[in-house]
Amino acid sequence: MSIAKKFIILISMMFIILSSFTVMAKEYTAKGTVNAIKSESKKLTISHGPVKGLMGAMKMDFTVSDPAMLSDVSIGNTIKFTLDEDKKGNLTITDLEIIENSEKVMAE
Repeated sequence: MSIAKKFIILISMMFIILSSFTVMAKEYTAKGTVNAIKSESKKLTISHGPVKGLMGAMKMDFTVSDPAMLSDVSIGNTIKFTLDEDKKGNLTITDLEIIENSEKVMAE
């Protein structure tokens, strides 16, 4: 077998191996209201609007990537959040920003 053929086979094998390790996470942004904070399970229950390219508006639980996020929010906060979807379809909040505090909501 020629050196060129061996090289092509080697490169092909490396490409196959490396592509099997690549995790193609999808990222989405959404806006919603915090309905519940579930510290034990590291989840937030959020009533959210449509998530473009993923789902319509609904109320559901989301796991947070960093449990410290749970102490950053309060029930009633309106938040903008980033969701990562792994290759198995699991959704995780990786970033969030409080748009409106619950104190403002209660004052209105």
